[in-house]
Amino acid sequence: MPLIIEQRFPLGRFNATRWHQNPFEDPFGEWPPSPLRLLRALTARWFQYARETGDSDTGRRDELLRNLARELPSFALPSFTWRGQPLKQYVPTALEDQFKYKKDPNTKKPVLDYKFRQVTKTLTEDQYRVLSPNTRLYWHWEGLDLEDGQKDLLDQLLKRILYFGRAESFSYLRRVSALPPSQELNCHLSAESADGAAPVLAQIPNEELSIPALLSLSDDKELSGKSVPPNTAWFYAKLPDKPVAKPINNSRSRYPTDLNYLQFAVGGTVYPPLEQWVTVVGRFRGGVIRCLSRQLTGDVRAGYHNLTLAQRDAIKLITGKDGHGNLLRGHQQAYFFLWPDEKGLPTRLIGWRKEPFTEVEIEAMLEASRKPIRWGHDLGDWAVRLVPLPFNADLPESLFCPARTWTSATPFVLPAGRHRFRRNGRERVRESPESILIKLLQNRGKPCPKVTRLESKDKEVTWVKPHETRARRLSQEQARTNFVRLGFWLRLEFLEPVSGPLLLGDSCHFGLGAFKVEA
Repeated sequence: MPLIIEQRFPLGRFNATRWHQNPFEDPFGEWPPSPLRLLRALTARWFQYARETGDSDTGRRDELLRNLARELPSFALPSFTWRGQPLKQYVPTALEDQFKYKKDPNTKKPVLDYKFRQVTKTLTEDQYRVLSPNTRLYWHWEGLDLEDGQKDLLDQLLKRILYFGRAESFSYLRRVSALPPSQELNCHLSAESADGAAPVLAQIPNEELSIPALLSLSDDKELSGKSVPPNTAWFYAKLPDKPVAKPINNSRSRYPTDLNYLQFAVGGTVYPPLEQWVTVVGRFRGGVIRCLSRQLTGDVRAGYHNLTLAQRDAIKLITGKDGHGNLLRGHQQAYFFLWPDEKGLPTRLIGWRKEPFTEVEIEAMLEASRKPIRWGHDLGDWAVRLVPLPFNADLPESLFCPARTWTSATPFVLPAGRHRFRRNGRERVRESPESILIKLLQNRGKPCPKVTRLESKDKEVTWVKPHETRARRLSQEQARTNFVRLGFWLRLEFLEPVSGPLLLGDSCHFGLGAFKVEA
């Protein structure tokens, strides 16, 4: 019948340094625990046992130790365990006298000024193995069958071992009759080294066990000057492969699964002017893309340029471009825009898309909303902050509800590449803002409306700053001018009620060309 010992570490750490190893230079650490360490621990606990019970039969003790040393144990090691990050700390060593000298002004020689006592310290490194406090490891001797008296003595000694290795490495050991059904032997000691094998110090099987060596300290005469104790050697253990950690599939979603819009309250001492609304929206959208890039790569400094083609394709419904940089058709990507209140102030930022947002995208938008947004470089503390609104907060009725008459909430800008004027300066009839707007509505499947310009505005047109693509930024740097375009305020009249949202024209995914229901 095999001998099996169960061991656990209730604090989740096995602190130990291998025999005569510098912890600063040890690339392995001690794992599995050394059989020689177990023999020395049993030897030390025997003195406590003899003091408490009066049984000082050293012959019985030595016979038990020799039987344990006759065979190399195998191990059933826990699956999830790893070597922890070493902890470095200064430990006091002694209280020594320190002397402070000063130079004698006459002789120019150093003389004693005063003395004081100071604690000297040395830098130590704590090596340890991390494992769950609830897991057990098992020592297994296949061919070792102890007598009943030796089993009783072993049980008494194991019960008195309260730490294993360093004093802070609390441990409980006990003898068990069999391995649990879920455990199997997965680590064996071998005299031959192999790639990735960990060295473990153990008694050489069938060699005479030196009891005086077990009773000696590492710097005693019995062990001084020797790399290993007598009749011991380094054996090698091939550690079991760690199982692949799989993320827990949480069936409960943190966010609604059918959410296709997010709303944020916009607050600040000063709101951005109308011509800078696109700048605010663009910086928020850029923050969302950076958050998504960090989530996809795991790098806190990653940006869109660090993503692979597959990763870029995964967030195309936010960026509007696939992995190869091609623009999406049909305006599938998300719209981000500022929505004005009754006074015309941009008090709400909305992200909307035809398809529901994923949990990752929602998390990225919430994370991006935590940073203040400035629309210029010389504004000091002037910035707006975004506060997420509840997911069930209603969207503005003037944005979505069906209506026959719609008016501009933000200026409508002609799409890029349109030639509104001829070379002689005359306006092309089919390239007027009204005609282009009708074409865009028909492309979206909307009926043809009557389009007129709003005369109630202070101006028929407004200079606005559209979203700057990379090509636009390069042309702006070459021309050394601000990139601005004319925005038109328009009114739409349909024969039948039409549902929103209506966002059309250049930079419509950034808030320009938005229409609201006429009050």
